[in-house]
Amino acid sequence: MNSVADWEWRYLRLALVTVAAIVAVQIGGWLVYRVVHEETPPLAETIRCLTREKLLELTTATDPIAASAGRGWVATRVEGNGVHAAIARSTSEAERLVDLYRSVAGELVGRLERRGKVVYLWEGVSTPTQRQTMYDCHYD
Repeated sequence: MNSVADWEWRYLRLALVTVAAIVAVQIGGWLVYRVVHEETPPLAETIRCLTREKLLELTTATDPIAASAGRGWVATRVEGNGVHAAIARSTSEAERLVDLYRSVAGELVGRLERRGKVVYLWEGVSTPTQRQTMYDCHYD
């Protein structure tokens, strides 16, 4: 009886070691994948979405406030209404951008909006469809 129990314990230990090795390999593979594969930056994703999916042209407008955004900015026109989208590194940076816009131009009702880390400044009051087009390309 004793030899059968020893034999079972050997197989149990071997099975546990095998399971631990498989888990270690999976965790190691995941860590290597994270190091090798960097995420696409939100600005690149936004540009891809606006140009390839929404078929919008980017403009070369000048906006020093948007240009100070930590993750970049883009300008385009949606249904005739120009918009600048500034992508901040944090929500506090995005709030700072909103404060800068307001300190220069006032409240900008219907023209200035912050969604997470993205700040939108429209030339004119934006419509729900115009805003939705930009929201569809929102990555942060």
